[in-house]
Amino acid sequence: MKYVVYGENRVMTGDAIAEAVLAYAAALGENGTTDIVEIPTADAEGYGTTAEVLLGPASQIMVEAAPDDELEPEDEDLVNELGRRIAVVGGGRFTDAASSHSDEPEAKRLRTDPPEV
Repeated sequence: MKYVVYGENRVMTGDAIAEAVLAYAAALGENGTTDIVEIPTADAEGYGTTAEVLLGPASQIMVEAAPDDELEPEDEDLVNELGRRIAVVGGGRFTDAASSHSDEPEAKRLRTDPPEV
């Protein structure tokens, strides 16, 4: 599980979802555009719900570890859709770079030595 931290708020969601949201936010920021993403999460009683997050150049989000939960939200369709959107805005290099699970050499390099802007 991971938290997507947005301002003073945190949304707990699945690892793959959080990493895809972070990659998409980076791609949108690089291209000066915005979008709204619905992140699957749970409410205070544990019922499934979503949180809408505005992503774009002014968004300051981060992803941090959250306690493991056997009910971790998984949404392969959302992860794939965010990957498609990343490709559309030309930010494919962020897909693996944001993934802490990627063993690809380029992804590791981008995590440890990000490009200078």
